[in-house]
Amino acid sequence: MIVKDSMVLLHLAKITLLENSCGYFKNVIIPEMIYDEILVGKEKGYLNAKIVIDFIEKKKITVKQVRNETLIKKAEEFNIQKGEAEAVALYWQEKADYLATDEDNVRKKSVLLDIKVIGTPAIILKLYKENFIEKEKFNESLAELRKIGWFSDTVIDKVKMEGLK
Repeated sequence: MIVKDSMVLLHLAKITLLENSCGYFKNVIIPEMIYDEILVGKEKGYLNAKIVIDFIEKKKITVKQVRNETLIKKAEEFNIQKGEAEAVALYWQEKADYLATDEDNVRKKSVLLDIKVIGTPAIILKLYKENFIEKEKFNESLAELRKIGWFSDTVIDKVKMEGLK
């Protein structure tokens, strides 16, 4: 089981790997606030947000409620806010295997929070290494990530080198 935040979902949708990712991780869940963030993007006409909503409607991504407000408050104590706080709380609540986030604040605090974090570049690498995508799609996806500009060239180059091993 994996909990994903909005940035990972949108990045995967944009580089056309959302379906592969859902197929690989099988049980993909998001908190309600992340769903709301994606919905706002769809209402603004963003294609990648519409793609994510389609996956939710097809039940390939499940929206879950964080039942314990204390878990959200615990995340907020580490200065993690809004959708990311709900994603961390849902990870704890559901005892998920991974929290997929590209948010630096959460990633830097992953050891303190006792969460296993994975980001979009690592998901791409995992899909390639596990034969869910071909080498051409792997390279194309990294090139697209580079164009998006969210990740440093160093991160993308490191993932590319890992793919060559």
